[in-house]
Amino acid sequence: MNKKEQDRLVKACKKGNRDAMEKIYNTFAPRMIAVGLRYCVNQSDAEDIVQEAFIKVFKGIQKYRHKGTLRSWIERIVVNCAIDHWHKMKKTIHVDHEDFIDKNEIQELEEPEKDHLSKEISIERLRILIGDLPEQYRYVLNLYAIEGYSHKEIGEMLNIKESTSRSNYTRARKKLLERMRNSGVVKF
Repeated sequence: MNKKEQDRLVKACKKGNRDAMEKIYNTFAPRMIAVGLRYCVNQSDAEDIVQEAFIKVFKGIQKYRHKGTLRSWIERIVVNCAIDHWHKMKKTIHVDHEDFIDKNEIQELEEPEKDHLSKEISIERLRILIGDLPEQYRYVLNLYAIEGYSHKEIGEMLNIKESTSRSNYTRARKKLLERMRNSGVVKF
């Protein structure tokens, strides 16, 4: 769907046109479910998050100012709904002690390992491996590495310390790499 068509549909949605809403939903929902799956381990929860997000999209369509893409605006709402869902379902124990962080955990992957990794793993397999991470690790990893939020912003969103976000991200990366190695994806 091109920008002109999107703008036309948004204007129609602002006037309450249900056909336009349906067209936007049908166009973007599959991609948004994939976004939801980055935060949930099952399809049903991702679909619930996307449904909630589209309710917010259509209730708040008047706020859309045609800056950036419609897809990115909707995706931001989906991410926020995923975070809201996490708060409702939260059952993870938080570790706030920086003393427990092994300094070796913070080191970056070597370049040959990054190259090998990018050639060897499918997106679906990576999604499954990320989905197996503890819930808080998964959220921090997605928010930082994929959505581009800072650790300070993540801390505010998830009601955790900035240092906890950093350690969760580091541990998530370490666990993910360990699982990749164990499944034969990375051979280093």
